[in-house]
Amino acid sequence: SEQTGKIFADLTIGADVAGAQPLQAGLGLSCPGVKLHGSGFIVTPDEARNLGLGRIEGLEKHIRPYRNGRDIAQSPRGSLVIDLFGLALEDVKSRFPEVYQWLLERVKPERDQNNRASYRNTWWIFGEPRKVMRRAMEGLSRYIATVETAKHRVFVFLDKEILPDNKLVNIARADAFHLGVLSSRVHVVWALATGGRLGVGNDPVYNKTRCFEPFPFPACDETQTALIRERAELLDAHRKRQQALHPDLGLTDMYNVLEKLRSGETLTAKERSVHDKGLVAVLRQLHDDLDAAVFAAYG
Repeated sequence: SEQTGKIFADLTIGADVAGAQPLQAGLGLSCPGVKLHGSGFIVTPDEARNLGLGRIEGLEKHIRPYRNGRDIAQSPRGSLVIDLFGLALEDVKSRFPEVYQWLLERVKPERDQNNRASYRNTWWIFGEPRKVMRRAMEGLSRYIATVETAKHRVFVFLDKEILPDNKLVNIARADAFHLGVLSSRVHVVWALATGGRLGVGNDPVYNKTRCFEPFPFPACDETQTALIRERAELLDAHRKRQQALHPDLGLTDMYNVLEKLRSGETLTAKERSVHDKGLVAVLRQLHDDLDAAVFAAYG
């Protein structure tokens, strides 16, 4: 076949995807999660209790649920993370002595070897605590997250208490309207075209600068907005409900089966089990309904 036209920077003809510019409406809303630079920050629920969680007042603000890409794509491990952003070292030592000793023995030795002076000097704080992300999320009850490198481009709501890992791209929006548009086929196709690919599996990468910031949300009326919002809430609730009922049920497994359903392929016994646990036929209908609402909003 032949195509005629201007060849753009990404070696395609047609829409100048590579030339898309960031929009003011999208700036300052998306950010990767925190980068720990010290595995000692991560604790189990039992370890957290031994450090004083539930016993020492105020510690619940600094030992928080933690999610990484695997937690989103598969199922949450139940990990917690010690987040002392905003605290001086003397405050930590006086208010949370068990936590101070834990990090002194498990994080400081690693940080002492780091070439960056800021990492060495503030060893009790994450290497990248993401000040901009924290400011953007102030006052929100939840936010939108997606795994940076993943086979399926899936967006989910996370509660404000959950601290996201560096391998999650997070969007400071609590409105399900935004979740709905991002979860639609319109945005998924856009993200596949603008993002790169990585790893052995050649999985798509969600680059916030290329995939989110230049992406135009639809300018639609309140009726259309409300419909997208309603259908996105149903989608998010369905996945969370089925995963709560079946803790071994991962989103990747569910979307693998959804992909097979759409292709008309026969499901294996294992895939049939995922289909039944995840109610994947319902998941498919929820996505189709959401797509129809988003397509209409774009005209």
